[in-house]
Parts: sequence; C-alpha cells; structure tokens
Amino acid sequence: MSLALEGARRILRWYAGLAKHAVQVDDHRWAYLEGGRGDVILFVHGYGMEKDGWDIFARHWTGSYRVIIPDLPGFGETTKSDSSVYDVPHQVRRLDRFVNTLGIPCFHLAGISMGGAIAAYYTGEHPAKVKSLFLMAPAGVLSRVPSEAWREYREKGKIVLLYRNTKQFDALLDAVFYKKPFVPWSIKRYFAKKGALEYPLREKILRDLERAGIDILEGRLSEVEAPTLVVWGENDRILHVSGAEKFQRALRDGRVITLSACGHVVFFDQPEATRRAYRDFLQGLRMRDS
Repeated sequence: MSLALEGARRILRWYAGLAKHAVQVDDHRWAYLEGGRGDVILFVHGYGMEKDGWDIFARHWTGSYRVIIPDLPGFGETTKSDSSVYDVPHQVRRLDRFVNTLGIPCFHLAGISMGGAIAAYYTGEHPAKVKSLFLMAPAGVLSRVPSEAWREYREKGKIVLLYRNTKQFDALLDAVFYKKPFVPWSIKRYFAKKGALEYPLREKILRDLERAGIDILEGRLSEVEAPTLVVWGENDRILHVSGAEKFQRALRDGRVITLSACGHVVFFDQPEATRRAYRDFLQGLRMRDS
C-alpha cells in the first residue's frame, strides 16, 4: 500500500508541476516540494497534514509563482524527534531557518489550521519578509462559540485528531470534511496503522501546542502588517467559524471570507471559491503595487 500511495503522490506532484527536494537545516532534514517561477508562495500545512496534501490546490499557482511546500519538523518526511518541542514559537524559528537556508528574502505566506497559526505568528515576527498572508481556518484564537471538537475534548477528553484504528480515522474524516470523500478500506487501514505507530509523537505535538497556548495569536494579530486574507468554512467542526471575528477585528489590513457548505479544509470542500478568493487577493496586491 505504501508503494501505491507513493506512486499516487508522484503523479500528483507531476500534475501540479512540483518536485521533491531535501535540505539540512540545523538538526532537521527538511523534505519539501518546489515548482514554478516568480514570486514565492510558501504553503504551511496543518496538523495531521503533510506537504502532498497541497498538490491539487498548489497546481493553480505554479504557472505564475514559485511554490514551496515543506513538511514541518515532526511531520511527513522531515525529521521527527521525541526530544524536540513542536509548539508554534519553536516551529516559527525553524521555518525562518528553513527559508534563510533556501535563500528566500521575502515571500507570500499561506497556512491552514495549525499552519495558519504558525504563518500568522511568523508574519508578526518577521514583517519585512512576508509580502502577504493567506490563512485558512487558522488556529491560535479562542472562538466565541466552541467547536464540536473542542467541546468533546473539554467534556470527554476525546481528541478527534488522534486515531489508532479505522473507526477513529473515519471519525476524523467526518469531523474534517463537510462532505466526506470516499476512502477505500485498504487506505483507511493503512492510515490507521500509521496513526497507531505515530500516536505518541502526534499526541506530544498536540500537548506542546496546548502548553504554549491555544490562544497564542490573541494579542499578536495587531502586529501583522502584511495584507491578509482569511477564509473559513461555516461548517467547520474543528475550529469554529466564529474565530474569524477576532481576525476581522484585530488585523490591520485584513479581509475575512466565510464559505457555506464548507468544513475545515476549505480548499477541498470549496476548491473553486477558495481559489477564486486567493487569486483575487493576489491580483489586488499586484494592482496595488503597480
């Protein structure tokens, strides 16, 4: 099954105009995808996601931009270590070392969920490096209305993002997507086994994030100077859409769009609307700079 999935990944990378690379940065060996030419767009994945989750969305930008998509430390094919700390500030520092190693002086930054929190925090820390910021259902704030996933954690101690078997993996799919994609049983079983194997590290990453504060962006959003687009699904069960209100109030130069019939992964549930929103945003920046 792993060979079949790797073959599918290679096809999707080719289709998106991306190729896999690796670079050593301090004590982490980073795996990343890269393709296209022009201004750089750096995509930062969320928890439980890897670089190849961006392929279908990223293919729409490799014709006009240089797209770079890393696996963050602790995820995918980048170095994993039980002794590392994986909260937002530590990942931001590692991400900055990564872009410095690649020699990228400035770029457009995009992130989803946990990756959105990392991207927003990074932008506040390094305003001169980020041309624009695109956030999809970003973590980092306490929403006015608790999400279904947050309520289950608070009341029952259940963490829907963690799984050890196919039933738990299927429950995660239900929580993440508005319209759950069909996933063959053999693939569910493969990911369930992988989830069981990596369970201790995945739990540690969540605990690191929690210790640093699930509201880590509150009080920091006003430091984000870059033009920012926030897109959020109105049916998000992981991070409630009411969290968008805090981004709307605090961002200096921000626009918030919510999408109906849309769950946590906005570029999957509403691909055309998400692409259109980001394309219009980037085109508006070009007009502003011309």
